[in-house]
Amino acid sequence: MSTDQRSARAKVQSKPASRPAWRGLLLGFVLTFLNLVGAFLTIAALGGLGEWTEWQFVGVFALFETATGTAYIVAPNIWRLPISEANTSDATTIHLAASAIFIPHWAAGAKALAGAGLLLFAASRTGIGVASAVVPLLILLVAGAVIGLSLLAARFGVVRPDLDVVFIVVKRPRRDDLALPGISLTASLLQVLTNIGAYPAVKALSPSTLYGPEMRPSLTVFVVSLFTTAILLAAGFLVWRGRISWRAPREQQRDAEEFA
Repeated sequence: MSTDQRSARAKVQSKPASRPAWRGLLLGFVLTFLNLVGAFLTIAALGGLGEWTEWQFVGVFALFETATGTAYIVAPNIWRLPISEANTSDATTIHLAASAIFIPHWAAGAKALAGAGLLLFAASRTGIGVASAVVPLLILLVAGAVIGLSLLAARFGVVRPDLDVVFIVVKRPRRDDLALPGISLTASLLQVLTNIGAYPAVKALSPSTLYGPEMRPSLTVFVVSLFTTAILLAAGFLVWRGRISWRAPREQQRDAEEFA
């Protein structure tokens, strides 16, 4: 086989490997768009936008989409901890371990990128100023708050997996039963709540808290977000004291890697 033939064959073989990444990114944008449509329909059913304009609401929605997508890169590993507690033996003590937590879920990155793109587009319509530079910091604060809440919810689930973890078995006639992966009820509730963050924000806040008229969080919103995130993260790590480590126990690590 000639060098040109080997090169052409290598190119053909390399193409399928790149397609899933593009498909995942495209899927992230499509899902974000569908979520936005659903958000508009939901907010309309709840009484409309009130003082908010359509583009201002898009900006708030995109901000939460970017923040939750960023948090979801590692948050599923935290939500998994109660299920690991149920799956592993009594001899294994579940830890908040870096080796198990920092296994990235890049599908959530598509959600974050789609939200960021939508956020930039909304900002171009509402206006951008010097104070708009604070928006990325607010996104990180919201993502940090999601992580803090996840730590608290997971600690409860690890203490009481009998109340938090559910395993569903689907019975099928003339076929073997289908056992679905375990579900953490508190994690599922947290996912729902964090995904609808734009709705209470629009209903509880006035547009001036995030726009003036350019996109920028007010000082009050930023300070409250800063303290709230700090408290949630501090409380989250505090409840895990004594169980924080770099490396998870072998049985827990194996369970985390299988889930990833």
